[in-house]
Amino acid sequence: MKTTKTLAQISSSKGFQLSEILVSWQYYTEETVILAYSEIKRRGIQINEEIEKLITAFSEAQGKPISQLETELFETKNVTNYQEYYNSLPKFSETSNDETKRLEKLRRDQMFQREVIEKKQANKDILYGGLWFGGGLVVTLVSVASGKGGPIAYGAVIFGGIQFFRGLMKS
Repeated sequence: MKTTKTLAQISSSKGFQLSEILVSWQYYTEETVILAYSEIKRRGIQINEEIEKLITAFSEAQGKPISQLETELFETKNVTNYQEYYNSLPKFSETSNDETKRLEKLRRDQMFQREVIEKKQANKDILYGGLWFGGGLVVTLVSVASGKGGPIAYGAVIFGGIQFFRGLMKS
């Protein structure tokens, strides 16, 4: 099955992407190849000898010159040429641009929210890690200092130390 690209996709493609369509014209629909070729011409991109050979091969495969293929395509679109067809695009482009801006703002907002949440979690880790570390250290020191033996809270000291330093690393 051959790939189809819309006018909006073609007109927003980079130059190398348009050339890639022409290089691999066998994998694209006739309309896509003609639109890519017309867009290259509209942008004033120099068509080198290799691209010219590919266009010739495409035209021969279709059994008509590229100019005739362009004319027939644009007649089916009720326009006289590519420029007129292209001028029908700004509505899509503006919508796409507005949508892109909205999505970019949404992405930045989500990143900010994620940073705020991570910062709050880091602060909690520092607080609770410090409390566990300090509490475990106090219990251990008191029991060792009493001379009678007692609980050694090394688990709380280790856990609290790890959580405290993890919070520091995140903040």
